Amino acid sequence: MISHKSIRSLPYAQLIKARITSLLLVVLFIVTSEGVAQTVLTVREAEFRNRWAGPQEDRAVPAQYFENNGGLEEDGAQQVGEPSSEDQEPQGLSESMDSMAENIRRRLRFGPLDFQLGLSTGWEYSSQNSVGGTTDFNNSNSFFAAPTVAATYEREVGVWSVSARYGAGYRYYFNQDYTSAGTGVQRNPLSMTGGIDVGYNTSRLAVNLNVSASSGTGYDVIAGANNWQTSASTGISVRYIISEEFSVGGAASATYSNTADAQVAEGEIGQPESNSLTSAVSLFADYLVTPKTNVRFILSAGQDLQDFDGGVSEGRRYFDSMLMITYQLAPKLSVDAGGGVGYVLDQNIPDPEYTGVRPVYTVGVNYTPTEKTYLKAKFGMQGADIRPNFSLVGGWDVREKTRLSLSVYQNQGFSSLSPDQYNITRGILGTVAQQLFKGINVAVSAGYEQSEYVSLTSEKLPNPVEGPADYWLANASLYWRIREWLSWQNTFTISTGQANNEELQTRFDTSFNFNF
Repeated sequence: MISHKSIRSLPYAQLIKARITSLLLVVLFIVTSEGVAQTVLTVREAEFRNRWAGPQEDRAVPAQYFENNGGLEEDGAQQVGEPSSEDQEPQGLSESMDSMAENIRRRLRFGPLDFQLGLSTGWEYSSQNSVGGTTDFNNSNSFFAAPTVAATYEREVGVWSVSARYGAGYRYYFNQDYTSAGTGVQRNPLSMTGGIDVGYNTSRLAVNLNVSASSGTGYDVIAGANNWQTSASTGISVRYIISEEFSVGGAASATYSNTADAQVAEGEIGQPESNSLTSAVSLFADYLVTPKTNVRFILSAGQDLQDFDGGVSEGRRYFDSMLMITYQLAPKLSVDAGGGVGYVLDQNIPDPEYTGVRPVYTVGVNYTPTEKTYLKAKFGMQGADIRPNFSLVGGWDVREKTRLSLSVYQNQGFSSLSPDQYNITRGILGTVAQQLFKGINVAVSAGYEQSEYVSLTSEKLPNPVEGPADYWLANASLYWRIREWLSWQNTFTISTGQANNEELQTRFDTSFNFNF
């Protein structure tokens, strides 16, 4: 980037031009980096992780849907029922507990390394078990305890920056007959998430490396069954500024995912274990035509692989070239559009339907007026896509005590249920959070997702396995931050029935959460 020292020495007109140019370069680098990051929360992920305990650290910024307080900014340390400094009297029980909690937290900090411990204890009810069976009084509810642990590391040294995060949780149900979250090893959900971001930024060279991973159990709305999912992704992006107008760079990414231990109802067809690997590399050259207009030429290649337990494997490989124009309409608003040509070939897919030369294109809008308010939209067809992908993700602080978030999306990839077919999912998910009183928040969320299965071959597939056609959920939660280390959470959820149960499923849980 342009150094602060050089900016100070420029005349006013050149100063404005330099700042706009620098801002556009930042936007372009963010666009390059986001290609390897999952930014849109789907209904599938929201449902699958709904019982995961503790912080979910595979995202640099947690989705509002998963934040107990609805994503609203926490008030200061003084909480409901806590006397103000003017009315402070000799410490009572609550103040002594606050001091003890602070001492515990202080002992868990080691410079840039910070550990957090947590424990949730409460009661849960579900009208259905994990395979869609209707529950009765004996197996419809259970008390539970959920210990959690998390660790974060943040440090900047010169041109280097490092951020590392880890979180794990385990929810144990005391009623052995309660199987709403699964059976066997899945009866008590275990989850682990982590992420690492490393940055190297000088006046000319910028390098970003990110790694994330997650593993846990839950209900998969696409498969229509509980399963265990493990995923890991990594990406690196590099940019080198040759001159004020010209820069070059590249990016590489890889994502691995495994789906195993699918639990289906007795008499239903079992689901095989599946593995998928997506990898991509790209090279680009940027030319700043004006301080607000950039032209980028991109060459990219990638491969999507799928492997099923039993020896069935297949893949799709692609090569794309594209010319893209980005225009900075305002300091925090940019638009881009691009088009080009691509070539796709399939591996081990008989008589492939979606291969050969074809056009590729993309359009997008990026608006980020503040850290908490943003709107990012993208529409395009690239890589191994057989249909256009689109996404819209937005967050808006309507008022200081009101926050909205929205995800709209269509994405695609190999089906984890049957070979030679793609699963296309499209959906919408929104959350509204409102602070009622100091420390007391209410949040309402709703989402709908639709699945479509498309054959990749012109031949008729023998007995293809398909999951539920659609799924919806809605929930409301009440959160009370009693003290800085203690909160009370109540959540009611209604959703499509699990597995093949056509009746609606209702769930409720209430818990006290201790955090140190």
